[in-house]
Amino acid sequence: MPIQLRSKARADTVRSRKHETIEAIDWLGLWGVSLGFCAIVLAGIADFVGHDNLGAAFILVGTAGIIALILQKGAEPVDRE
Repeated sequence: MPIQLRSKARADTVRSRKHETIEAIDWLGLWGVSLGFCAIVLAGIADFVGHDNLGAAFILVGTAGIIALILQKGAEPVDRE
């Protein structure tokens, strides 16, 4: 004989797991990875289509600097007692 589960208890469990998953995502790191991927695509376009090696290097170095600056400023301060 099948056992009926309460629908409300199961729905609460799914909602709480979804909320915990969203809180666990490192949004700043995800942004940094996506910005890096965009820079690689733009540098590839500049290098292969425009034959501009120096421009591609500037795109990659500039993006790396922006990512480093944002990640450094966005880091949580460490408690030193």
